[in-house]
Amino acid sequence: MGNNLFKRGRRRRTPSALLILSIGSVGLVVFMLGFVLFWGVGVRVAGGNAPVLGIPSLSRPSSVSDGNGSDGSGFREYPVSVPVDLLTFRDLSYVPVKGIYVSSWVAGSPEHLETQLEMADRTEINAMVVDIKDATGYVTYDTGVEMAGSLDLEELRIKDIDGLVARLREREIVPIARIVCFKDPILARRKPEWAVRDVDGGLWTDNKGFPYIDPYRKEAWAYLVDVAEDAVDHGFREIQFDYVRFPSDGKISDTVYPGKNSDPEDAIAAFLQYARERLELRGAWVSADVFGLTVHTYDDLGIGQKVEKVSRNVDIVSPMIYPSHYSSGTYGIQDPNSKPYETITGAMQDAATRLEGTGATVRPWLQDFSLGGVEYGVDEVEAQIRAVEDQGYEEWLLWDPSMRYTEGALRPRS
Repeated sequence: MGNNLFKRGRRRRTPSALLILSIGSVGLVVFMLGFVLFWGVGVRVAGGNAPVLGIPSLSRPSSVSDGNGSDGSGFREYPVSVPVDLLTFRDLSYVPVKGIYVSSWVAGSPEHLETQLEMADRTEINAMVVDIKDATGYVTYDTGVEMAGSLDLEELRIKDIDGLVARLREREIVPIARIVCFKDPILARRKPEWAVRDVDGGLWTDNKGFPYIDPYRKEAWAYLVDVAEDAVDHGFREIQFDYVRFPSDGKISDTVYPGKNSDPEDAIAAFLQYARERLELRGAWVSADVFGLTVHTYDDLGIGQKVEKVSRNVDIVSPMIYPSHYSSGTYGIQDPNSKPYETITGAMQDAATRLEGTGATVRPWLQDFSLGGVEYGVDEVEAQIRAVEDQGYEEWLLWDPSMRYTEGALRPRS
């Protein structure tokens, strides 16, 4: 009876074992198919090449079979690029600037540049504004800009632009490219159709005999931004436009602008908007130098610099608020040049009012040179810096064309 029970028990268990084995086998197959399917989908979503069930890659412009695949798969391959938000990266990496001007001649001389770098090593200076295109019109290094080469607009003062930028970064110096815009006598002579004309039909010249580029000429805009883009591609994180204005010296009443299609202040604003739109694509900051009086007066000073319009089209505005450039009585001061703290305080208060709501940062140029009978030294330079900071600002630039900066006015590097 035991054997019969045993045999009956085995007969009852045999169908269950087969059923379990069958279910397990089917489950394993389903699992494997599911794994392969979802693996293929995942790889395709990530932009990879997994030819599973014809699943297209979601990160590619197209993977639709057109029968032209070079590998016979029927799929055309497209390059994959990882999107990077350069503006976010730019903003997150921003460092408040305390800088100095450095000419292209100094930047191109390792010995002279080292003098400036050593001063920066000892002080709070953390940025240098380098001439990439100066008031002579020359671009100061070998660019990839076709027009600069074909019209002989380059003067190679900086022999190794990449080495320069690397050297600045090694010393934790922010590289800023200064580009002089419409004061360009070389380009005006090589491209006279782009120049300001005289009422007599020839080239208009200023009181020093230099012609000037017409700020309405969009071909000139494109050239300037081509130079700026090349500088960014070589590692400059900010482009600073100078002489971004109409001419101010000479017989202005004789000027003729053949391409005029707006008020001067709108032409300058339109150029800056155009430049910013192109340079933002490369993750660069855009700044503009303006006359110091633009934050004090409410017209465009006859040069197209209406500070509110400038400010809405750049990231940083740098008014040149040199005390020596203010006339007696400005800000209620009899001699502004001899009262640097009071003069800069008044200018920065004006700047705060005028730029409010524009989105631009104020970073003024301060005076580190002597002019107008007042000797500028430690006390005068320090007073200007203190005035800026007492108004709640932390950025400034020092200008001295001879580049002999007053180190004693600067804080030691912490």
